Amino acid sequence: MATIRRKSAEQEVKGAGQRVKGAAQEAVGRVTGDTSMRAKGELNQAAGKVRSKAGEAGRKMSRGR
Repeated sequence: MATIRRKSAEQEVKGAGQRVKGAAQEAVGRVTGDTSMRAKGELNQAAGKVRSKAGEAGRKMSRGR
């Protein structure tokens, strides 16, 4: 079970990182007027949120909640 918790925690952290990356991309896209960069940023933020939630769910399941 410790391995599952560790992997779940890793996914949460990676998801948070992906959301930060997406926010930066979106900001750069807005400032430069690059709609493609802005869209990539929005997509990365959404994917990061899903990844974090999946990690959180796995962690909670491993604790038996």
